[in-house]
Amino acid sequence: MKGVAITNEERFIASCEEVGEVGVRDKLSAGRYGERKTMWASSWLEKVQNSKSDATKAEERSSLLRNSTTPNRYFTYATSNKILSIAALVAVVAGLLVVFKII
Repeated sequence: MKGVAITNEERFIASCEEVGEVGVRDKLSAGRYGERKTMWASSWLEKVQNSKSDATKAEERSSLLRNSTTPNRYFTYATSNKILSIAALVAVVAGLLVVFKII
């Protein structure tokens, strides 16, 4: 019995199934696939999405909404550092103004 030859697309789809939906989406967004593989991956993701139940799709949407309303900790940290830096700068300038007016 002869072995069945598989195409490059079939081999790629098998690798997508191993990596999973999230991994494929991450690689797509990072631009790690060439033009042909991007088409194959997009097609595979569409099939995965279409095979999901309505309940699963609704849960994913609500999860995305919950995550989008959660504040980004890095943004909060960076913003608070900027505010502190500006406050320190204003304090230094005010101090210099006081010193130079006294002298």
